[in-house]
Amino acid sequence: MNNQGYNTNLTRCVRYLKVLISVLSFFTISIFAEENKYQLSKIAQLNHSEVDSSSWQQLVTNPSNKHQYFVINATGQMYLVDNIDNSYPVLDLNTHQQTDHFPIKLTAITLHPNFSLRDQIGYNTFYTAHLEALDKKDKVKRIQERSNDFTLKFDTVITEWQFSESNFKKVDLTTKREVIRIAVPDQSMTIKQISFSPYKKAWNDGFGLLYVALNGQEKWQKPLYSGVILRINPAKFGLRNFTVPSNNPFANDDNIQNEIYLLGGQNIKQFVWPDKNKDDLLLSHYYSNKSLLTLTTGRDDWRDEAPKNTLYSSDTTIKDILSYHGRSLPSLRNKLLLLRQDDQYWFIDSLSIKPSNNQNDHTSANPQQELQFSEQHFTNNSEISLSKNRDDEVLVLDKTAGIVLQIFQENFDTIIPADNNPVPTAEQEESGANTYFLLIMLTIIGGVFFMFKRLQFSAKAVVRKQFAKIKLSESQQQLALYHRHQNTTDIIIDIIDIVSCEVMLNNQIISVINKEAGHGFNDEKELDLRAIFAKEKIAKMVDDKARQINLVFTDNHDKSYTICLYMRKGSDRITKKTYSVVIEDLIDWCWLIAQKINKDETKKRAKKTALTTDSSKVNKHQDQMPLHDQAAAIRPSKPSAVKVIDNLENNANKAQPTTEPATDSTAPFEHHQNSTINTELVNALEKLVSLKQQGFLTQDEFTKAKDKLLQSLFNE
Repeated sequence: MNNQGYNTNLTRCVRYLKVLISVLSFFTISIFAEENKYQLSKIAQLNHSEVDSSSWQQLVTNPSNKHQYFVINATGQMYLVDNIDNSYPVLDLNTHQQTDHFPIKLTAITLHPNFSLRDQIGYNTFYTAHLEALDKKDKVKRIQERSNDFTLKFDTVITEWQFSESNFKKVDLTTKREVIRIAVPDQSMTIKQISFSPYKKAWNDGFGLLYVALNGQEKWQKPLYSGVILRINPAKFGLRNFTVPSNNPFANDDNIQNEIYLLGGQNIKQFVWPDKNKDDLLLSHYYSNKSLLTLTTGRDDWRDEAPKNTLYSSDTTIKDILSYHGRSLPSLRNKLLLLRQDDQYWFIDSLSIKPSNNQNDHTSANPQQELQFSEQHFTNNSEISLSKNRDDEVLVLDKTAGIVLQIFQENFDTIIPADNNPVPTAEQEESGANTYFLLIMLTIIGGVFFMFKRLQFSAKAVVRKQFAKIKLSESQQQLALYHRHQNTTDIIIDIIDIVSCEVMLNNQIISVINKEAGHGFNDEKELDLRAIFAKEKIAKMVDDKARQINLVFTDNHDKSYTICLYMRKGSDRITKKTYSVVIEDLIDWCWLIAQKINKDETKKRAKKTALTTDSSKVNKHQDQMPLHDQAAAIRPSKPSAVKVIDNLENNANKAQPTTEPATDSTAPFEHHQNSTINTELVNALEKLVSLKQQGFLTQDEFTKAKDKLLQSLFNE
C-alpha cells in the first residue's frame, strides 16, 4: 500500500470517528453523570507473619519504578513492595533498640524531589518521621516549649536516609542523618505528614523545602504544641542539620519558633497543595469538635480565633483527603477526594475547589458522594487510607488486611452505588437504555479501530510497549531503560545482574551473550552479525514486511527487558535512528555487556575498520551530485551509466577476497571485505529506489540499472 492510499484511509477513519464522537457525546456525558461504576483491582499484598496486620501506616510510590512501592508500619519497619506478592524489608528502626525502651513508631515518610534523578543532590534519598521515648542523657539539640504545666516525655524525629543499591532493597545505614528533633509532652502528638511541594522544580524558589505537620490538641496553648505546620530546608549546612527559610512568617517573633509556618490548627491530619501556581495549603484538621477543610497561606494563628477561610465543615470525621489529577477516573479529575466512614460503610466524596485571587472569596461547596464500598471489600472495623501511584491514580491501602488496591472507573458491580435501591426507577431504566445504545456505538467504533489497525499494523504499538532507549551510567555499572518519547527513567538495572543478552532480528535470536563457555563476544562474532544485518538490508521491504531489531536483557531474577532499537514497516521507519546507526550501537552494546558478564570468553576488540578510501569517495561524490545528474548517470541507455556501474563493480572486484584458503589470521579481514562489498551494493540500490520514487527514473530504467548492480553480487 503506498503512502497516498494510507493517508486517504487514515483521513476517512478520522472523519468517521469525529462524526461518531459528536453523536455520542451527549449520551456519554449523561450516563457517567447519573451512574458512575467503579472497580477495585488488587495491586499488592503486604501482610508479613512478623508484622502486626493493623500497623501499616503509609504507602508511597517509587518514582524510579512504577511497579514498586514503599510502605511503613507503626512498629518501625519499612518495606519495598516489588509486585503483587513480593516485598522486602529494607529498614528496621528497632534493630538496635533495647527491649526496656519505648519502641520506635514510624509515623510518616516522603521521598526527596530528586529521588529518581541520578547525579543530583537528593538522588535515592528519603525522609522518615518517628516517635521515640525521650532520653534525658542525650544532649542532642531539640526544639521544644518550656512550661511547668507539662513534662516532655517523647521525641518526634525526622531522619534522612539513602539507598545503597539501585534496586532499593537495602538502605545504607551509614547515611543516616538526623534532621530535626522535637520534644513533645504526649505520645499522641506525632508528625502526621512530611512533604515537599510536588509543583516546585529545581529552578523555582522554595524548591527542596520540607513541610512538617505536627498535630496538637486544643488544651495545648503553647505555639509548638497547638497544631502546627513547620517549614524547613532539610539540607545540611555547615554544622547545622537544617536551615530555616528567611521568609518564614514568624522568623522575627521571639515567642514563636522560627520553623513554624502556621499554628493553632489543633489536630492536623493532612495538607495538600490545591493550586500548582500558588503556595497555598489546603488543610484537613479537627478543630473545636468539627472536621474542617481550610485554605491557608501559611501565616495564620488560630489559637484565639477560628479559621476564616474554611471551605467545608462537617460533624463527620474526614479520614483522608487526596487531590486527584489522574485519567482513569474522568468524573473525578481535578477534584478533592474525601475518605469518610459512617456506621456501616466506607465511602468517598468529591469536592470541587476553585481557588480565588481573593483569600476571603471562596464559596463553600457541599461534597458529592461518588462511591460507597461494600462490606466485602472493607468492613466497618477496617482502617484504610488513600494514596497515589506514579500516574496520579488512586490507590487504597487497607491497613488492617495489608492490601493495596487501585480504583478504576468501569461498569462493574464490585462496588455498590451510594443509593442502593433494589427497585429500578424510571431514570435508571432510561440510563440502562442509553447504556445499551452506547455499547452498540462503541462496538462500531471498535470495528473502525480494528480496520485502522489492519491498515497501520501494530508496529507503533509494539515499539510503545517495549523499551526504546538505553543509557549507560557514568560509572558504567548500570543501564537506564526508557520508553518511547520519555525522558524519565523507567527501569535502572545493574549490569552485574544481567545474566543473558540476546540479539534478535525479526523476532529470531541471532546471537546470545551469557556467562557460559563460548558465549562471549569477539571480532568473528561481530563480523557474523554484520553479515546477517547486511543480508537483511538487501531484502526487499514490501508493504506487509516488518524489520525489527531487539536487544533482550535477562537478569538474575529471571526478569526480561526487551529494547526495540529498530522498527520498520514497509517504507515507514517507526524508530528514530537509521539502520546503519542502530547496527553500530548494537555492536557496541554487545562488546560492553560481554566484557562485563563474560570477560574470560571475550577477546579484546579490534579497531573498527573504515570503508576503503575509493569507496568512500565514490559514495560522497555521488551523494553531492544533483538528483537529475544522478538519475542521468544511472540510466543504462547512456554511456555515463555504464561508467558509473562499472566503477561500482571495479570497487567491488578490488575488494574481492582471493580464492586461496584463508589462514586464521586473515579470516576476519576477509569476512569484513565481504561486508564492505555488500554495504556498497546496498547503498547503490537504495539510491536507485530513491530516484525512482521521486520520478527521476522510469520503471524500465530502474529495472535495468538494478539488474546491472545485482549481477556484480552474483559474480562474487
